[in-house]
Amino acid sequence: MISARGRESGLAAQPTTSFPELIRSLSEPETGPHADNLLTNEDSFPRVIGDLERRVTSGGLYLGVGPDQNFSYIARCAPARSFVLDFRRRNLRLHLLHKALFMLSETRVDYLTRLTARQPRDLPDQPTPSQLVEAFATAPFEERLLERTRLEVFGLIRALGVLDESEWDDLARIQARLAGPGMNAKFLAMPIYPTLGELIQTPDSDGCPAHLLAQESSYRTVRDAQRNDQVLPLVANLAGSVALPRLADWFQSQRLKVSVVYVSDVEFFLLRAGTLDAYVANLERLPRHENALIIRTSTRELDHPDRIPGDSSTTVLRSLPAFLDAARAGRITRPDDLFTPDA
Repeated sequence: MISARGRESGLAAQPTTSFPELIRSLSEPETGPHADNLLTNEDSFPRVIGDLERRVTSGGLYLGVGPDQNFSYIARCAPARSFVLDFRRRNLRLHLLHKALFMLSETRVDYLTRLTARQPRDLPDQPTPSQLVEAFATAPFEERLLERTRLEVFGLIRALGVLDESEWDDLARIQARLAGPGMNAKFLAMPIYPTLGELIQTPDSDGCPAHLLAQESSYRTVRDAQRNDQVLPLVANLAGSVALPRLADWFQSQRLKVSVVYVSDVEFFLLRAGTLDAYVANLERLPRHENALIIRTSTRELDHPDRIPGDSSTTVLRSLPAFLDAARAGRITRPDDLFTPDA
C-alpha cells in the first residue's frame, strides 16, 4: 500500500507483492554474528527529528538500520514504505515482535503494557512523556501478562509465514529481555547507555517531544504503517552485493524514490573493513529524491557543534547527494570526515 502523503506526491498505486514474499525476495543470507542490540544505544537520535520533519520530501522511501529508533524517524517522515536493514537476522525477529505489538495495541499505553508486561494505574487520556514513563516505571512486572502477550504475538507472527520453526525460542527470549527491565531496558547494562524511559523523554534540539511514544499522533502514524505492511525488516548488508542491488531494482520497478537513509554508525565499521566504496556504490544505485537526507551517529566522544551537552553520542542530518559527491571525490577516508558540513 502507499500512504496518503505518497499519493499526494504523485506516486501511483502499484501491484503489491505480499509482506512475507517481499522479505524473502529482497533479503540475503545472514552474514553477521549474533548480537543483543535490542534497543538503541544512541541517546542523541531524537535531536534531529524536528529538523528531519521540516526537510523531508513527502511520500518517499525510508531506509534505516538497527532496532527501535527507526520508529521515531518513520513517524515524522510518514514514508510510502520503510525498510529496516541489518546483516543479522535477529533484528528481523525483533522487528516482527514490534510489528505484532503495534498491530495489537491501539494506543501508546496499550503498546507499552504489552512490551513491558506491566499495567499502570491512573494515567490521563493523553499522558506526557514523563507521566508515561513514571507510570510504567512504578508498575510491577506481571509474568502472566508476558505469557498472554507472547501467545498473542506468536499467533500474529506465525500467520505471516516469515520465521522458521528454529526461530521461535529466540523470539521468546527477545520479548522477555525487553519486558523484564521495563523502563530500565537498555542496549547494555552500562551507565553510558540510555534507558527506554530516558529515550522516551528526550526532546529534539528545539526542545519538542521527539520519541515515537512521546505523543499519540506519532504512535498512530507508525501503527497504521505496521498494520498496512509498510514497514519491512530485511536481512541486508549495506556494502553487500545482494540485498541493496535487489532493493534498487525493486524501487525502480515501483517508481519509488528514497527520501531518508538512516545509517547509525555503520559507516565507521565499513571504513574499518575497507568496504565503504561498495556501500557508496549501493547508495548510488538507489533511485532518490534530489533533496534526500542521510542521518548518521557517532557513539565516540566527538567535539562537534551538533553535540548536545550530556549526550553520549552525536547525531547529524545531512544531504545524501552531498555525501555521495564527497565520497566520490575521495574526501571520506576516516570517521571524522563523515561529520564535516559537506558530508
